[in-house]
Amino acid sequence: MKKQIVLFMLVVGSLTLTAQNVGLNLRSFMSAGGKSESLSRVDKFALRLIDNKEYAAILMKLKPNAKTDKLVSLNCIISSKAGNIYNVLVPLENIEKVIALQDIVEIDMARKVGVPNLKNATQDINADYVQQGLDLPQGYTGRNVIIGDVDWGIDYTHPVFYDTSMTDYRILAAWDQFRNGGTPPSGYSYGTLLEGKDALLAAGCDTNNIYDLGNHATHVGGIMGGAGAGTQYRGIAYNADLLFATWLIDESGALDAYSWMRDVAKATGKRLVINNSWGIYYFGQMDGTSMFDQFVSNLSEEDSVIFTSSAGNNGDVNFHIAAHFEQQDTLSSQFSFNFPTPYSEHYWGETISLTGDSVTGFASRIMLYGNAMDTLFISDWVSTYDESLIPISVFITPNGDSLIYGAVSASLDGGRPSQEWEVRLSNYNLSAYRTVLQIAAEEGTVHAWNVAALSTGVGNWGLPFSSLFPDFIVGDNHYGIGEPAIGNGMIAVAAHNSGRRNSSSAQSNIAGFSSRGPNLSGALKPEISAPGMAVISAYSSFSTDSYNPTTTVEFNGRTYPFVSASGTSMSCPMVSGTVALMLEANPTLTPSEVREILLQTARTDSYTGSVPNYTWGWGKTDAHAAVKEAINRVGLSKINNDDGVKLFPNPAGNIVIVESKDLIKSIKVFDVTGRELSIERQANAIDLSALDTGIYFFNICFDNYNLTKKVIKR
Repeated sequence: MKKQIVLFMLVVGSLTLTAQNVGLNLRSFMSAGGKSESLSRVDKFALRLIDNKEYAAILMKLKPNAKTDKLVSLNCIISSKAGNIYNVLVPLENIEKVIALQDIVEIDMARKVGVPNLKNATQDINADYVQQGLDLPQGYTGRNVIIGDVDWGIDYTHPVFYDTSMTDYRILAAWDQFRNGGTPPSGYSYGTLLEGKDALLAAGCDTNNIYDLGNHATHVGGIMGGAGAGTQYRGIAYNADLLFATWLIDESGALDAYSWMRDVAKATGKRLVINNSWGIYYFGQMDGTSMFDQFVSNLSEEDSVIFTSSAGNNGDVNFHIAAHFEQQDTLSSQFSFNFPTPYSEHYWGETISLTGDSVTGFASRIMLYGNAMDTLFISDWVSTYDESLIPISVFITPNGDSLIYGAVSASLDGGRPSQEWEVRLSNYNLSAYRTVLQIAAEEGTVHAWNVAALSTGVGNWGLPFSSLFPDFIVGDNHYGIGEPAIGNGMIAVAAHNSGRRNSSSAQSNIAGFSSRGPNLSGALKPEISAPGMAVISAYSSFSTDSYNPTTTVEFNGRTYPFVSASGTSMSCPMVSGTVALMLEANPTLTPSEVREILLQTARTDSYTGSVPNYTWGWGKTDAHAAVKEAINRVGLSKINNDDGVKLFPNPAGNIVIVESKDLIKSIKVFDVTGRELSIERQANAIDLSALDTGIYFFNICFDNYNLTKKVIKR
């Protein structure tokens, strides 16, 4: 096929928006008139109905020291914030006024996201050694650490969420963002907070939502912190406290869930790791710089929350292309649909996301070919130069079938130009049609991903790009890490097949589905791998899905299943549980130290090859080595021994006295987030007058050992 030269002159449609950095999602929403009922394609936007008033969930970055009084005057609800990234609910009628505010640097609408057994997997990462206390001061099981899971499909009554004796209940609270009629957490305006054993057991499970009565969070929760309920399927940090958020499957709901969990951890004086066993490809820039990513990084840096995320399950799909331009040119690739048997009953069509170099614009269009390779349809071009768009449109083929399509462009100031197409074919007989994406640019590189679009607004599995003519670009599986794993604040976790320790026959290779990196900024993703193939864990007894249980247990007159599942959703909680073990052993670790230790202690073998690489990161998780190094970081060989050291009064007022039979070299004070605080010390008297009330850790250094002591300031 002859290549074409394209001049970027055509304006298919445009938006008159004041702010310079209005993202793709908000542009797309405004192109539909800014009204949810006018959307004729996938319902992909984050909307909230509060007191019979409809709000749009919008992320915005404000100028330093900007005030929020103008937002409040426009009846906006500031839901949560981290640094200068705000998660705001904006009344639909005031969106254009908000866009016009001068203090906004960047703004966009939140998008929807959309067998070796557990015992062997625990051995694969040597977590059983940590639980047993092998070559450690004691066994560590996650006690006094909180693991949060932002997910859906949680059975609050499952006995794995008790302790090993099935007497003490370990779920502190759950925020069901779908559940109406209850009281939301303090400071939030939607959903229902279920706090304490009685409320959680009375609810039974989270609300039926777009995933029906699911099971995902129950399975994930069992891996990261389940106590086994008398079976061998015991999780990594089985004495950790647990938080669950059944979130609205959009960016805004996730960020609110993170902030709520942070607040609970601070109130209880415990360290927090948040597990994210989900992923999506069409929000953000795929380079770790989105407002979502910045929000997470701010939470990590300001509040020392550790975030983990599944790397994704598209390692075996050639759903990505990279079009390289050295001169003005046009390149093409055929994209596939999930027909004739969709993976989901909600399958709608395909989302084609495109992102370019930060300094180079581009244009794109779609084409439809018939069975005889005849051209049936060519769309208009959409260009990032003029931020043009195509409202939802329909082309009727000669035999009466429909091609439904729409596109939007954005070129953020200082960011990457980007576009998004949504394409649907009404005829499942794809032998009659070929759909093609064309990209035109003057120079640089344009990346594109072909991912399923669902009528629920989510979808995260890729479909191939392939060749229709000899000069077409063929897809690959590179740059396959999606949000939120792509961000710098997240530890992205790949999946491998768990192998029994010391077994020469263990085929502990990477899972074929495990997504490969890097991200577009060149950062190495994923960071680490953990077992994620056929992992047996708890399953929701309320699930509407069909399943074949590996085993069941009876508890309080109800049958509870354990089921095998595969995915990076299973490997991620392995690492979350490992982090909880590390934080129990050394609660002063910062997020950067946790990441550094995990990567430094990761083990390698013939399967990982030379590391780091874009498949394994730095290798396979080794919980035992990680916990040992966590202890070594502060020399906590005697952390659980008194050794004659006394701190009084405790709880304390403004002064704490430290007495010891050994000479004290130094005293460092850390808050519950692991940040070292500046204090005044005169001899053995520590001045706490500058500190707020709460829980603090004193790291007391001697000649040959260190001690960590907890102090409560009243």
